[in-house]
Amino acid sequence: SIKVYSTGEMNIENNNVRQLSKPQVDAELDKMKSMSKEEAASFAARAVAEAEAAIAEAEEAARAAEAAEAEADAAKAFLDAVVTTMQNRNHASAMLRAC
Repeated sequence: SIKVYSTGEMNIENNNVRQLSKPQVDAELDKMKSMSKEEAASFAARAVAEAEAAIAEAEEAARAAEAAEAEADAAKAFLDAVVTTMQNRNHASAMLRAC
């Protein structure tokens, strides 16, 4: 679903943006229709800046997720190596006791 934000609610630092109802959207559209070119350009610039900030945040989250996945893979490989070592040790001990 597409979220529409109020002209007064756009803030790069604020992730607490609420979704507007249809009457609120209509009111915002009426405000936009009466904006001057400068006001519209300013609003568009804020919207672009907010979108760029959201993209940067998403990219950082993706990098963090990839790093966590790599760390989990390394931990799994280490655990597998420990399990294999312990199994080989137990097998060798059993063979020595059998002699």
